[in-house]
Amino acid sequence: MSAVFGLDQILSGGTEFVTFEEGKPKTLLILDWFDKLGAIREHYEPSLNPKYVRCPGKEVCPLCAANPGKFPALRIKFRIYDPVDQKVKMVSLAKSHIQKLNADFNLDEVDPTKAFVTIHRTGKGAQDTSYSARQYKANPEQGKPAYELPDLEALDKPDITPQLTAHTPEEIQNIMNAMVAGAVGSGAAVTGVAPAAPAGDRKLPF
Repeated sequence: MSAVFGLDQILSGGTEFVTFEEGKPKTLLILDWFDKLGAIREHYEPSLNPKYVRCPGKEVCPLCAANPGKFPALRIKFRIYDPVDQKVKMVSLAKSHIQKLNADFNLDEVDPTKAFVTIHRTGKGAQDTSYSARQYKANPEQGKPAYELPDLEALDKPDITPQLTAHTPEEIQNIMNAMVAGAVGSGAAVTGVAPAAPAGDRKLPF
């Protein structure tokens, strides 16, 4: 399928991301784990579109220059198979959440690439959110159907490379300019984007 529909889908490169919600556990099969996990630093700016901007490095990043006190966070990206929708989706989590999930997998002695696991989210904010995981055990009488492991070779798997490739400084500047132009055009106050400071004058933890 070459066509992509929906603003969020288009801006994310046509990749559907899994959204975990408190009280709504998700059962899935992880396709990228162990040595296949990838990570990249991302800025989160709710006023921008897209909200997540992959940082090319403090020396050249316009967002680093505009917001010297806000550091991009390390985000781990991987693909999963959703047995309900029967398709591959993407997940993006913080390093601490990955560490917790991995500890749970080890505790259950389960390989999440070979068996379905259920992931639970607790909390709603960035500071109080935590994740836990357990091996999925089918029980139709309790509303837990038996899922068949997919044929991995036959799956339509989105390329994870774009999600681990930094935006260019030009792309980031264009994203910032679009936000400013939109705010000015609508008469709204422009916030969150400060004048750029020389990147070499600041010390960042990466």
